[in-house]
Amino acid sequence: MRTRHAPTRDRRVDILAAARQVLAEKGLEATTISEIVSRAQVAHGTFYTYFSSKFAVVYALAEQMLERVLEAVREAVMQATSFSETLELGLRATFRQMGEYADVYPILNNGGGLVENPADWERLFEPYYHLLATLIKRWQAVGQIDTAVHPDIAARLITSLVERAVEDCYLYRPGTPPETYMREVSRFLSGALVAKAPS
Repeated sequence: MRTRHAPTRDRRVDILAAARQVLAEKGLEATTISEIVSRAQVAHGTFYTYFSSKFAVVYALAEQMLERVLEAVREAVMQATSFSETLELGLRATFRQMGEYADVYPILNNGGGLVENPADWERLFEPYYHLLATLIKRWQAVGQIDTAVHPDIAARLITSLVERAVEDCYLYRPGTPPETYMREVSRFLSGALVAKAPS
């Protein structure tokens, strides 16, 4: 006769979920590791198995958010048949996913200031830069994006612009609908990237 074992808990996931709750309620300064482990129902030693500090948890939450955003954007733009549709679907996916982290976005958005090596923070964005540069090249190849646009630099600028728009929308002007920001970002990027008809 076989014995059935209960599924093993993913303690790292439990710690991240608890940390997110505590950070959302108390903010970064007031959040303690003791409260995180209590909420996650794990021992202090278990916390330190996965994270070196509460700042490492913030980094992990930012990484989790950005991975989910990237996955949503990739999935959304796969259906696109034009640059304008790619832009619309990508922005919608980005704002929707990042909006799900609105409870802790102010803390995560400042995460770059919490890491010892700024290059670690920058590495979180590398997959975005690669995806956007690839999409730019795709639409350049069919004449929908100006070939004078430098894909790698444009990808970094687009990422910064969208990140700033999300920040403004969810942190500083939460009364303004995300659709308004998406429309303005889309208008701005279309004006900067779309190939102009020869005169």
